[in-house]
Amino acid sequence: MASIAFDFLICILAFWFGYSANRGGTCLVVAAHELQQRRRPRMFVGFVAASAAAGLIAIPLAWSGTLNATLPLSTSVNGLLIIGAIAFGLGALINDTCLLGSLARLGDGEMRLLALPAGLAIGILAADFGRFGAVATWPSFIARPSVPGAATLLALAVVLALAVIFVSRKTPPRRRQSWAFGASMIGLGITGGLLYALSPAWTFADLIQRGLPLRMSPTGEVALVAVIASVAGAITASVRQGRLRFQRPTAAGILRSIAGGALMGIGIGLIPGGNDALILAAMPTLSPGGIVAYLVMTTTIVFGFEARDRLARNGASGQGKK
Repeated sequence: MASIAFDFLICILAFWFGYSANRGGTCLVVAAHELQQRRRPRMFVGFVAASAAAGLIAIPLAWSGTLNATLPLSTSVNGLLIIGAIAFGLGALINDTCLLGSLARLGDGEMRLLALPAGLAIGILAADFGRFGAVATWPSFIARPSVPGAATLLALAVVLALAVIFVSRKTPPRRRQSWAFGASMIGLGITGGLLYALSPAWTFADLIQRGLPLRMSPTGEVALVAVIASVAGAITASVRQGRLRFQRPTAAGILRSIAGGALMGIGIGLIPGGNDALILAAMPTLSPGGIVAYLVMTTTIVFGFEARDRLARNGASGQGKK
């Protein structure tokens, strides 16, 4: 009976996670594009708010020991992690959206993203066979109640307040209420923080890893229902906003999702974890590897946009000379 109640709780959290992801239009690629265009970094700061909210809910929960909640292990910074972060960033750029963005846009009816799991599986297998050495991990230094842990919670509360003020500030061209975005990012952080503390391997990337051959990392049946619930949440948010439009996939779109997914899968295997796990689990608990991987991912996408724009400008100038 207790197991059924726990699974139900995970499903409710996953539903609201998907709802918040779609409501906020969350995407690492969008955040990087804002930085590359030197626009107001609303999405990037929104992720900071989500990360702080996740930490504020997950850290005290883990300290209390309620429902066997735990904090993720910290990881070291090494060459494989850097390679994985670059691969993930390139994959998100090719796919035109990251894992969080894929969930949000699948809820809007972008059907080509149904091919993404195939690409992720290819990439994760490639990372498994190409990996050398073990990932160095250790318990987070704030895994237990302590003075540094209390200071971390205070810092996260300040960061959350400042980030929400920033993203909720209205700008003249924006007609929609800015607070809705801030609320969505807080909702994403709270539900994500709870999910990663209570059931760390709950995402569709974890579900794919479980189904791969030679994998010894079972995630439990809750992962399947949690993934379904998160997609249902994203679709519900899309319907409520009148954005649901089923888009027929093209061959080019499917290839982009598979190729981008393969690179993101390599990143997931080498880091380990995708941008959702980094933002909502690794970064709030101050994992050195998690923080560096997220920054490298973002920088890779920014440089990718910059390179694409330069090629476009050079091509246009070359045609003009003719």
